[in-house]
Order: sequence, then structure tokens, then C-alpha cells
Amino acid sequence: MTMGDELEEFLSGDREIVVVMVDGRGFRGRMTRYDDEVVVLKDVKETLNEEPSESGIIQWRKVLHSKLIIRLEHVLRVWPWDAPKAGKLSK
Repeated sequence: MTMGDELEEFLSGDREIVVVMVDGRGFRGRMTRYDDEVVVLKDVKETLNEEPSESGIIQWRKVLHSKLIIRLEHVLRVWPWDAPKAGKLSK
């Protein structure tokens, strides 16, 4: 199984993914395409390599560019962004 096999399910465009780089930076967005070398995200938010707050929250900021191209060789991990929306947290 390759990373490409796993990324295929995120091409629908309506689900966000989180991409964590080897330098600790994180990017969250909707994947538009990928190949053996790059993954392309749109509607991107970014976080610096920081530790979460005591409540587990990380601050995300919107990237001002229309798309982000990431070389896969610099990716540490990828996962679906399925965190609950603000105001919809379970008690």
C-alpha cells in the first residue's frame, strides 16, 4: 500500500485533511490532487510548530494563497480533519 492509495479517499473535495511536515508545521485544507511527489491543497489553514494549549487547542490561521503545493518527501503524517466544529463539542 502506498500513500497515494490512502490519499485517494480525500479527493472528494469536501473533507479537510491535516498534513504535518517534518519541521513540525501543520497545514489543514481540502486536497485537489496528488501524485508520487506532491499533494495540492486549497482553502488552507496553517499552524506553526507549537505545542497545544492546556485544553488541547492549536491555533490555525488562514493562508492567503489560493493553493498550497507540498512535496511528499517533507511530510511526516497525514490524517482526516474530523475534529468537532466549535459549539458542537460533546459534554
